[in-house]
Amino acid sequence: MINRYSLVDEESSLTIGKSLDLVRLTGNFTETVGDEDFHKVTLVHFQYNDELVAYCKEKQISINNIEITILDHEENSIGSYYFVLREPLSYNRFTEFNEVLTQFELVGDLSQVATEESLLIWNMRRKPLANTNEWVGLSLEQRIGWLEVARLYRGTQLHSQERQNGIYHMDATNIEDSSSFYCALGEAINGPGGYYGFNLDSLSDCFCGGFGAKAPFVIILQNVDHEWYLKEGYFQQLKEVLADGNVTLVYS
Repeated sequence: MINRYSLVDEESSLTIGKSLDLVRLTGNFTETVGDEDFHKVTLVHFQYNDELVAYCKEKQISINNIEITILDHEENSIGSYYFVLREPLSYNRFTEFNEVLTQFELVGDLSQVATEESLLIWNMRRKPLANTNEWVGLSLEQRIGWLEVARLYRGTQLHSQERQNGIYHMDATNIEDSSSFYCALGEAINGPGGYYGFNLDSLSDCFCGGFGAKAPFVIILQNVDHEWYLKEGYFQQLKEVLADGNVTLVYS
């Protein structure tokens, strides 16, 4: 069976263990301690990693902050959610590392909760996307989840080669609102499942570099429904942000 999640110590980068599944990453379950509420995340069928076990034979480790990572079909990390533990996890050479734990519970604070829609998209992304436009047909909420995953995804598109003065062709056929615009824009610049902003502020940040295309560059918008775009107030704001960011928009 392939593990779908892992826990990584944020400080040492040691993999604590892996699990077949997990629940409550959406933050929908809390535990009250005193007058404070904490998130509770449960990993199902959890197994400690050999790397951690070997480390603890030599040294003690205290873990405060964790990355809850999503694994692909080859058990490589493709994204993560940051979790601050209420109490540290401590391990040493006397710790009994059971082979498999039916449930492994974390209590603390999720810096960002996942949505049910984003968890659905993570499952889609466990194998590399072969084609663009796989977001077409998703609901509005699912497209928002698509953009969340695209932003957090750490697979092959790490933008090691920053491009300036590029020309990008963007098909506007399936654009009906701001969320579908950003889904299409991310793919036009960075390929299937690519990310290039999810709102006007994040789009401006992308122009500065680190996301595959650095301004100035050109977007050629193809198959545009001019009547819809002229009526859409958000698109007028978008054009202003593009112009201010030294990005040229061309209609084709």
